[in-house]
Amino acid sequence: MKAYVVFLLQMMIWSSFSLVEWLSGRDRPLFRGMLLGMFLYLAFLLARKVGLRTKRALLTTCLTAIIYFSCQRFVWEFI
Repeated sequence: MKAYVVFLLQMMIWSSFSLVEWLSGRDRPLFRGMLLGMFLYLAFLLARKVGLRTKRALLTTCLTAIIYFSCQRFVWEFI
């Protein structure tokens, strides 16, 4: 159940990342990479605070990032 709650909260984090990335559209790729790193770390910290172990938190964070960005790509291709 904790992993499901973390999954939902991290999806909200990735949605806010998309908004922030859109707002900073003219930034250099280096700064976009740093922004992605900050949001990855924030999502990981959230998973640890909810109570997941380190490996499970890392796996959940990577899985939610992959799912969100792949689904986002499919949505933008159909629009």
